[in-house]
Amino acid sequence: MTPSRFLPSGAILSAGLLVSLLTTEAPAQYAGSSAITNWSGQCSGSTRSWWDDMCMAWRHKMGDKGWVQWWRNYNLVQGNRYADNSAKSWGIDDTGSGMDWNDAGLMCLHGGWGSGRWNGTIYDKDPDGSCAASSDKMRLGWTSGGWLRFMHFSSCNSIRYDQRTQWFDAAAGVHVVTGFHGLMYIGSQYVDEYRDLADDGMNSRGVARAWLDKMHHVDHWYNSYKTICPVAIGFGATSQQARDAHDETYNGHWAHPTPNWMHTRWNSGCDPDDGPPLPN
Repeated sequence: MTPSRFLPSGAILSAGLLVSLLTTEAPAQYAGSSAITNWSGQCSGSTRSWWDDMCMAWRHKMGDKGWVQWWRNYNLVQGNRYADNSAKSWGIDDTGSGMDWNDAGLMCLHGGWGSGRWNGTIYDKDPDGSCAASSDKMRLGWTSGGWLRFMHFSSCNSIRYDQRTQWFDAAAGVHVVTGFHGLMYIGSQYVDEYRDLADDGMNSRGVARAWLDKMHHVDHWYNSYKTICPVAIGFGATSQQARDAHDETYNGHWAHPTPNWMHTRWNSGCDPDDGPPLPN
């Protein structure tokens, strides 16, 4: 059974933002992020100094909107936080120390695809001796005992087009999963778009559509961007419900879907590094 996450009023939601001191309890919404910039533990990866700023910009803006902020960064990015105990006995993702405790999550990690699915590089080896968070260790959402409705991956090849069905393994009530086909990039010029994602996904376009808008870049000689190809997946009991999931906002609170179907969106013809062009 999914545990209760009521927040006593008077708790701090974000810096400088306090709930009025009432005696009643109010349901809380959580936005959680995990980022590594320097892999100096048992697992290795190239330093990316701006990655935590990108993750934090999203989380802080969610906090500005009244969401409770959760974060586990750097050496705290350990595999058990991103694994479900139905997939791995040592998984704790549904607890207050795990990513599935949140309604919306963002992971900022190096990503690979050579194993046939996404592998995100964590800080230390997990109890199985692996340095990877991966979709087959995850069960995201309500029916697994968690809370995630939206799961974002700021990670290369996290939704590589020809491997996209891997996310069926992880879908357990999650509404939307977003990531990238091919390489994505890290730098100061990308920070604002993560902040804007929280803004646009809250009240205007659906979260999935906002992801495709904000994260897409085409390499031109006159800008500092690389070509980046975001991808979004919606889940539903029917094909139409999976398609409609792309319109849900962070505050939408639609019914938790049975993942019989998935619907994938991308920017037509996007041609990234380390990946073939996406279909037109």
